[in-house]
Amino acid sequence: MSVKKKKIDPIERALSSPVARAIAKRELHALHAQMAAIGDRCLQVAHESEQRELLASLAFMIGVGAEVAAVVPVLGDNRAGLHQALEEVVRMACDGCRWSTHWAAHLHLAMEVSAEVMMDDTVLAMRVIPGARALAADITAGRIKPDAIAPLELPEHYKYNSCERSHAEA
Repeated sequence: MSVKKKKIDPIERALSSPVARAIAKRELHALHAQMAAIGDRCLQVAHESEQRELLASLAFMIGVGAEVAAVVPVLGDNRAGLHQALEEVVRMACDGCRWSTHWAAHLHLAMEVSAEVMMDDTVLAMRVIPGARALAADITAGRIKPDAIAPLELPEHYKYNSCERSHAEA
């Protein structure tokens, strides 16, 4: 009886190696430092000012966390919160990149949550970076579309998250 070994994708193997995880962690720590500066900038820019670069940076940094949170377990309602924050960044970008100070604190918090989520699964975070970079590039180039973010779909293992439990109990 022969046992077939599961074929592992070479890229997957490389990303899962201890060296790759260490490099990913180092890269994400550097990104975390940038996130703090961008988060502070969210709280300082003028309402309705054009903020193309800020929105592109937010789309990248929140996008990585939102993509990771869409797949792996996260605490509380952080999955929906990150998704909502990313949708709002895209909405502002589609609206002439005009900044809304009403969302500043929420986006600042989303950056912090995104940083935590990234550090919880560094390998997955490194895998989704190209997609987040593409989203940011679309904002920078002015070619972002309102449907750039897919609707949030909860994985089966999140069928009974805190929101749905609240609705079920009511």
